[in-house]
Amino acid sequence: MIDNHSQTAILLFAQSARVDAISKALVDVAVMDVLNNHVLNTVRNSGLDYYHFTEKEQRGDSFGLRFKNSIEDVFKLGYTSVICIGNDTPLLSVDLIHKAANSLINGNSVLGKSQDGGLYLIGLNHSQFDAENFEILPWQSDQLSNCFQQYLKRYKGQITILKTLQDIDSTADLYHFLAGKDARSLIIALLLNTLSRKRNNHKQSTFYNKQVFLFQPANKARQIL
Repeated sequence: MIDNHSQTAILLFAQSARVDAISKALVDVAVMDVLNNHVLNTVRNSGLDYYHFTEKEQRGDSFGLRFKNSIEDVFKLGYTSVICIGNDTPLLSVDLIHKAANSLINGNSVLGKSQDGGLYLIGLNHSQFDAENFEILPWQSDQLSNCFQQYLKRYKGQITILKTLQDIDSTADLYHFLAGKDARSLIIALLLNTLSRKRNNHKQSTFYNKQVFLFQPANKARQIL
């Protein structure tokens, strides 16, 4: 359960599945569809307010600038703390989000580290957000988690470190995750997503064929009703 967190919001900073699949060099957009659906279900089940900033809502010429602007937009809505997550960590759970929220309400900052040296979760109170220094952190590098921890040490409060998780930034990351013991739910979701796409494609194809025949002259082809 989550109580007394009306001033905490989740920022889901993630592009649409199609754009993310291209930027992460993943073979199939279906993978990002599954990851997007997973994280959206997770944040909804958390009970916290959340805002999804895709490429349509993000503003800026660099990752750091877009991220900084998005956090500022959430704070401008009146929230005093924000939990920032992406869509590339299959094992992100409601429990981890609740741990982050509880730490924030006690005045602490929160980091969820990725195995590759990045971060899958950042929890900040407004007083811990220095827009200028935040923007120039080494985003999308294996130095991020260490540098961010140094960034936070200048502020009051402890740093809550969540358990380290694997994120998926490439096809190689995906294969590595699928080979592990925690991949069962993702594999099932990918299979269901693939089946759903095939059914939808079949329906669209059948509808298209009917339309073609319906508009053919009667002396050229038999109408299919």
